[in-house]
Amino acid sequence: MDKDSKESMDTSNLGDRFTAKRTDRCIELMKPEVRALIDLPLEKKIKKSQEIIKEAFAKYKRVGIGFSGGSDSEVILHLTLPFKHDIPIIFVDTRYEFPETLQFIQELRESWNFENFNMVRAEKDRKDEFASQYGYQTPKFTIQFNDYHKIEPMMRAIAYHKLDAFIAGIRGVEHEERAQETLFSQRHNPDHVRVHPLLFWQKADILAYMKKHNLKTNPMYLKGYTSLGSTIDTTPNTDPNAHERAGRGIVRETVMKKLRELGYT
Repeated sequence: MDKDSKESMDTSNLGDRFTAKRTDRCIELMKPEVRALIDLPLEKKIKKSQEIIKEAFAKYKRVGIGFSGGSDSEVILHLTLPFKHDIPIIFVDTRYEFPETLQFIQELRESWNFENFNMVRAEKDRKDEFASQYGYQTPKFTIQFNDYHKIEPMMRAIAYHKLDAFIAGIRGVEHEERAQETLFSQRHNPDHVRVHPLLFWQKADILAYMKKHNLKTNPMYLKGYTSLGSTIDTTPNTDPNAHERAGRGIVRETVMKKLRELGYT
């Protein structure tokens, strides 16, 4: 492992990175104003999320939203579309998405009648190049692959649409870095504000919301996946008692701080 890769890895708590303890650790890291919302009943969480979305549209002229085909992004899109049905929807295709995810997105586009769907991707596939240069799935590979194939296309889309704000469906209990986020977060290059209406939701809230509204589920969840990314870094979660991010790969989890500094959600 090279020097840069070593410095990019956060090796704290490696032993329980994917155990249930992680949820409690993430809650402890939350900002007080976010942590205060974590135990609200679902209906009050929905109302609070709607208030955040409404505030975003009131404060910012051009608002877009990220969509990955996962359950969190599906819920946030379902909550947002009633406020503005033609909101720019940004989907980043890394070229390594699960075929089932792409099919699911297409079905949802048709059934929900997406008016402004934007699929973006990097100019070319550089996976093999990065693997040869840094070693496949090493910290440096993971950073370079995600920066080029996922983060840069997303940031270009934000710039292209001249977005003042970008709604993302991240939740604080997913990762220690996300746990420390705020509901409205300033970003740069390009300048915009990230809006996080689901920051205080837990996985059970997502599932309950989807059941309440009879929302379709990405078929990958029925195959044992509990957190979805690309085929590069996602495997089934074989332990029902593990943290929901189990299956995302220890390297990816340990370089999340660097990825988020680059613009990752």
